[in-house]
Amino acid sequence: MRLLLNITVLILAAAASFAQADEPILIRFAHVTSEKSPKGQGATLFKQLVEKRLAGKVQVEIYPRSLKVDDDQVMAALLFDDVQLAAPSLAKFGSFSPGVQVFDLPFLFADVDAVNRFQASEAGRKLLDSMTDQGIKGLAYWENGMRAISANRPLRLPGDVKGMAFRVEPSAVIQAQYRALGVTTIPLPFNKVAEALRSGLVGGQENAWSNIYAQHFDEFQEYFLDLRHSYLGYMLITSSKFWDGLPPDVRSMLDQIIVEVTVEVNRIAREKAESDRQKVIAGGRTKVLTPTPEERKEWEGALAPIWMQFEREIGGELIQAARQANKPVEGVKQ
Repeated sequence: MRLLLNITVLILAAAASFAQADEPILIRFAHVTSEKSPKGQGATLFKQLVEKRLAGKVQVEIYPRSLKVDDDQVMAALLFDDVQLAAPSLAKFGSFSPGVQVFDLPFLFADVDAVNRFQASEAGRKLLDSMTDQGIKGLAYWENGMRAISANRPLRLPGDVKGMAFRVEPSAVIQAQYRALGVTTIPLPFNKVAEALRSGLVGGQENAWSNIYAQHFDEFQEYFLDLRHSYLGYMLITSSKFWDGLPPDVRSMLDQIIVEVTVEVNRIAREKAESDRQKVIAGGRTKVLTPTPEERKEWEGALAPIWMQFEREIGGELIQAARQANKPVEGVKQ
C-alpha cells in the first residue's frame, strides 16, 4: 500500500512538473504613458506580435499609466522580477549609467535625426549595455521627440522663468539647467504632473508634444515655448537575468520583434510630435510660441555652462560623439 502511494505521489509530481514546463513564459510590460502614446502603441504591438509568433510559448501583460509601477520604481521591479519589460525615460538612468545623461544636455542635439545617428553609433549602442553589471539590459531606444516648456506666463527669454517652480524628471542635468535659470525644481512622477499643474504646486514643466496632448497639459498652462532644447526618448529595458535565462529560440524571436516594433514606435513618434502639437494649437486653450534665432541663442548661452558642469561625469569623448552626430552622413537618407 505504501509503495502504491509513493508511486502515485511520484506520478502526480511528474505530471505537475510537465504542466508547469508547458506554461507560457510571462512577460509583464509596465510603462507610465497612455495606451495611445507612441510607447503605449509600441507595447500593444509587441504583445500582438509575440502572442502571434510565439503562441503558447510567451504571454504578455501590459500595465500602462503607472498601473503597476512608475518609472521611479521600475528598476527595482525588474530586478525583483515583478515586471520583465519597461521603457523609462532616458532621464531616469543617470544614477545607473552616468553616460546616459548625455541625452539630457541642453542644445546638444540639433534634432531627432541627430539623436538617431548617435544612438546607432558605436558610442550610442554601448550605452545600452552600460548597466549590465547592475543587472539591467538595454534592448532598444524608442523615440518621443524634442521637448517644449510651458507656464502660465509667456516664456521668451531665460529670465522669464526666474523664480518659478517647475516639475522636472529626476535627472541631475535637467535639475541643474533649471536651477541655473533661477527655477525651483520639483521632481515628480509622470502620472502626478497634471494634478501638480492644476493645483498650482508647480507653475511649469517640460515635455514632448505627445505627452502634452495626451495628458491635457494645455488645460492648465497658458503658454508653451517650442524650444526643442533637449530630447525626450526611452530605453526599452529588461533584467539581464531574465533575458539570459530565456530559451535561445524565444530570445532570438523577441529580438526580431523588438527591431520591428522599434521602427513602428519611432514612425508613430515622428507623426505625433507634429500632429499633437497642431492639436494643442487648434484647441485654442493655450498659445504656442516659437523662439526667434536671437531668442534661442539667449537660451543656449544661459545653459552652456551645464555642459562643462557634467563633462567629467558623462565623459568628454561621449559628448563629442553626440555632437558629431549633428552632421548628416552624406548619401544617407534621413
